[in-house]
Amino acid sequence: MSHFDKYREYLNNLDLKTFTDLENLVKPLIRTATKLEVLPASRPPENSQMLSHFGGHPYFKKGESWPKTNKGDHLAFIFQIFNTPELELPENIALIQFYYDWEEFPWETSSDGWLVKIYKKVNQDKLEFIATPSTLETSKYCLINFSSTKSLPDWEGIDLHSPAASKLSCVLDENEPWNSYDQVVEKLIGEQDYLSQLGGYPNWVQGEETPTDGDGNPMKFLFQIDSEDNAGLMWGDVGLIYVFYDESSGKIEFTLQCH
Repeated sequence: MSHFDKYREYLNNLDLKTFTDLENLVKPLIRTATKLEVLPASRPPENSQMLSHFGGHPYFKKGESWPKTNKGDHLAFIFQIFNTPELELPENIALIQFYYDWEEFPWETSSDGWLVKIYKKVNQDKLEFIATPSTLETSKYCLINFSSTKSLPDWEGIDLHSPAASKLSCVLDENEPWNSYDQVVEKLIGEQDYLSQLGGYPNWVQGEETPTDGDGNPMKFLFQIDSEDNAGLMWGDVGLIYVFYDESSGKIEFTLQCH
């Protein structure tokens, strides 16, 4: 039997045959995500440490120091986001920050040179200003516009979340197996493209790489950040970074993919 024949046998047992069946499989997978629109660079206000933004100065509480790599080099501050009920961030996160070493240019969790910093509580009374280290280039300060959007797995990730939908797409169009699935996605939520977002599903550049938690389950997708012109960010060849988070253990996974 060819793999298509095996797919048909599997799908016949589930009485799955049509485009409508595929749509019914995919529809329950829809998740809400928060789209991040990085606005053009501007002059930071006096209270910028207490605002969500890319570049500029991050929030620090008293007693903290600027993050460094294991070798002692300062990490560049990329962005910070203060959580609100409208954003697709876990409730136990009050503030999330991301730092990166452009010299080391890490691509995966095990590499030195990246940091996701999570604050469970934020207190403005304990705010402390720390100047950007002289070893780092001045970054562009950009505010963020947040908007709600719908998200579905891309073709690279659909098999992880619905093997039946993946197989049905293949038998509906053997020559271009992704075509039927892409049509369903566009019908349900519109065309998906690379973007910076919180929550939802990752849009993979090079293929599915969702990590697992201690029980072997897919980790919660925390955010992805696209290459953003306004903020002066370029992840390799117009790539994206992806971050996953396990709330129970605090485990964080990071990867970078580019074209």
